[in-house]
Amino acid sequence: MEGGFRNMALNALFPRFCLSCKREGQIFCFGCMENWVARPESATCPFCEEKGSNRTCVKCRESNFLDGLVSYLPYGNPIVRGAIGSWKYDGDRSIESTLQQWLMRDSDRLRPNMEEFVVSPVPVHASRKRMRGFDQASILSNWVAEMYSMPVETLIVRSKKTKPQAQKQHDQREVGSLDGIFEIRPGLVEIPRRVLLCDDVFTSGATMDAAARCLKEAGVEEVWGFVIGRG
Repeated sequence: MEGGFRNMALNALFPRFCLSCKREGQIFCFGCMENWVARPESATCPFCEEKGSNRTCVKCRESNFLDGLVSYLPYGNPIVRGAIGSWKYDGDRSIESTLQQWLMRDSDRLRPNMEEFVVSPVPVHASRKRMRGFDQASILSNWVAEMYSMPVETLIVRSKKTKPQAQKQHDQREVGSLDGIFEIRPGLVEIPRRVLLCDDVFTSGATMDAAARCLKEAGVEEVWGFVIGRG
């Protein structure tokens, strides 16, 4: 009961407006949800955007560790960007049901053709998790694991705190600039052969590639990514 009154007070002080139609009430209203159509871009290499496949191209595999990327929609889509921003930076967890419904609607298109893969989050630093109160990559990992009946396990930890990628200049977000910020989770007994890394956004690829490098140096053979927004 107390939590309900608190939410009512917060809604009164900070009303929500639909990301699509801008009407007050919900962050993504029922009407807009019914009419929402996801329009993905064509499959491309995660790093150089060579068209044809979501797998990392032959040239990019020479300098990167991530083998490919599955993504819901471009991060440049204003509704997707607004939804992730409200969730990640404003801490509005009411958007979670909408994000999960989006992914479930497109589950066939997004289905990773990956047998014997373990789903794992690209974790935030412990201090940032304490500040937000949740880890969006861990939540996404659980959704993906549930959708495709795949095992889920936290395999790595973020051992070094860094400035959020969105706050960095473009030349500070290059792939390789974040190598060394992840470690294998202490006490992990078995290293899987194949891993599907989950995170909310993929922009330069520096964060996810650093996670993939950590896993491969520990013995993982293949690492793919799964994100909501791809920049």
